[in-house]
This record gives sequence, C-alpha cells and structure tokens, in this order.
Amino acid sequence: MKEKTKNILAVLSAAFMSFVGILTETSLNVTFPTMMKQFNVALDTVQWTTTGYLLTIAIIMICSSYLNERFTAKQLFVVACGGFMVGSVISAFAPNFSILLLGRLISALGAGISTPLMFNLVTEIIPRDKWGVYMGIAGLVVAMAPTLGPAFGGITNFYLSWRWIFIFATIIALIVFIAGVLVIGKYHEQVKSDFDWLAFIILASAFITLTVVVNQISKGITNPLFW
Repeated sequence: MKEKTKNILAVLSAAFMSFVGILTETSLNVTFPTMMKQFNVALDTVQWTTTGYLLTIAIIMICSSYLNERFTAKQLFVVACGGFMVGSVISAFAPNFSILLLGRLISALGAGISTPLMFNLVTEIIPRDKWGVYMGIAGLVVAMAPTLGPAFGGITNFYLSWRWIFIFATIIALIVFIAGVLVIGKYHEQVKSDFDWLAFIILASAFITLTVVVNQISKGITNPLFW
C-alpha cells in the first residue's frame, strides 16, 4: 500500500471512530421516552446518558496533548476502539439505568480520544499544504453524525429497540478498528513526561460541577444539589 494512501486511511479511520461515537450520542435523544418508561426514571436522570457522555469526552480531551506525546497513535486508536466497544456492549445489555450509564461513560473514552487523534494525525502525516483539505474531510465525516443520529435512533428504536443502537455501533466500531490497526502506526518518539494531576482534577471538578448545576437548576435554587 502506498504511504500516501495509508496515511489518508489512517486519518479516515480516526474520523469514522469519532463519527460512530457522536452518532450514538445524538441517536439516543429520541429514545428518552422509551428508556424513561423502561427504567422508570425521570427526564433529568435519563438525559445523563448523553450529558455524562459528553462531559466525559470533554474531560478526556483536555488530556489529549499529554496522551499524544506519551503514547503512539496506534495505541491510542486501539484504546479508543476497545473502550467504545466494551461500553457499547455493556449499554446494549444493561439490566438497569445505572449499568446503562456506566456503559455510556466507558464508551465516551472512544470519542474523547479519537477526535483529537484525528486532527493530530492530519498535522503529523499529511503535507502542510493539504491540512485544510483533510481537516475539512475529517470534520465533514464527524459533522454527519449529528445529522444522521436522530433518524438512525428513531428508525432503530421503532423497528427494533434502543439496545440495537449500541449493537450496530459496536459492529461499525469493530470494522473501523480492523481497518485502522492495519494503517495507523507510530509517527513520533514518545515523551515520558509527568502528568499534571492537580490541574486535571481541578478542571474535571469544574466541568462536573458546572454540568450538575445546569442540570439541577430546573428544580429551583432551593435544591441542595444546585448549590
């Protein structure tokens, strides 16, 4: 395989991993009424399947620079795909809402790692004069997910079950994984630097606190969880 083709496929593999991660997030929104009835939970609780998912992605993304320096692109890709598939399988067969949420948080590992990885690959292995083109292509692949998500979720939930959203996502992720490990490699030497745990904990705590505040404000300012 020509090196140029191999590099393009590497970028697309990371892009499609991000695509399937965002697809599950947007497709779940239309299944909330079904899950609320099945698990007997309120709307502000069931929405954590997407809120918690996006929050975890944001927390992981703030580590992307360190992860890119510390690990190879292939290692990150394998962890992203593996985490997403494990989380999706847990979500697909979750017997209760707590297990479903746990699966979603594990799945967030995939999108949280693969999206920064996609842009890192563009800047590392694509010629500089082509960065704009390939960032646009990769961004287009990811941007299609929110467009297709609601329709995909609605059709799947209507004809099958919301659980099949995760089953289909796992199958797609497995195909992307097989394709990706064949073309993604090591593109720079790893740097074993110290991780700033204090800054990470402070930022993560701020993200989580702000999200809980926004989530609980609908219950009024006398709600203890709001404060």
